[in-house]
Amino acid sequence: MATVSVMIVLLILGLFACIAVGARNFSDTLKSRMGFTVLMNDDVPSEKLASMEQLFRSAPYVGSVQFTSADETLAAWERDNGENVMEVLGVNPFGAQFEVSVTPEYAVSDSLEILATRLQTVDGVDEVSTTTRVVDVVNNVVDILSMIFLPLAFALLIVSGVLINNTVRLTVYSSRFLIHTMKLVGATGGFIRRPFIRTGIVNGVMAGIVACILLALVIVTVHRASPQVALFVSWPAVALLFPSMILLGVVICGISAALATNKYLKLDYDDMF
Repeated sequence: MATVSVMIVLLILGLFACIAVGARNFSDTLKSRMGFTVLMNDDVPSEKLASMEQLFRSAPYVGSVQFTSADETLAAWERDNGENVMEVLGVNPFGAQFEVSVTPEYAVSDSLEILATRLQTVDGVDEVSTTTRVVDVVNNVVDILSMIFLPLAFALLIVSGVLINNTVRLTVYSSRFLIHTMKLVGATGGFIRRPFIRTGIVNGVMAGIVACILLALVIVTVHRASPQVALFVSWPAVALLFPSMILLGVVICGISAALATNKYLKLDYDDMF
């Protein structure tokens, strides 16, 4: 029963950690799609466009960049609107453009505004449009979720530690008279403490392994029900949680067993009742 109790607590912690990882990856994915669009003048030479594309690709704040030539922009506009602009105007009114997505670290309104202001002064740039309003909404949502999630995670960790500690202490409590008898025959504290700590570590390992297996089954079920979840809660990320769950079970069970044993080592016989 002690092992089952510890396993349930570790499973809940693992599920909570998976939710946190998925939320973080989802936030980073949204931020990686934020950025700005650089519209170029129609008379910019191809050498200038090539150098700007190379500049964007080597910039530390750029996650990805997509170049669209003036002819491609014209073809897309005619395809979407069904009109032949060249027949009406005789010239291509569109210029080349760069769709730039920034890294999550730069997906902040202030950073995007600074980058847009600097790019606006570059020769050949006609206009720079940013997605600052979307960025503000995403960042506000992330901040609110973080304010809710962090206290809950901390509280859950404390509650889990207390529950596991109480479970292990109940197990040691049932052997308190055995501990007293071993003291009477001259057993040292380390000799008495060692089997309880070993049992706690074994229980922690077993509980952690079973919790990892159940968590893997839950993840498989969720991935089959909603394949989109696999994009944010991937197996490499989940695999990193498995040793952490086992280690947490071992540490908490081992420490709880040592503390509980020390308590009953210090009690007199009358106090054990």
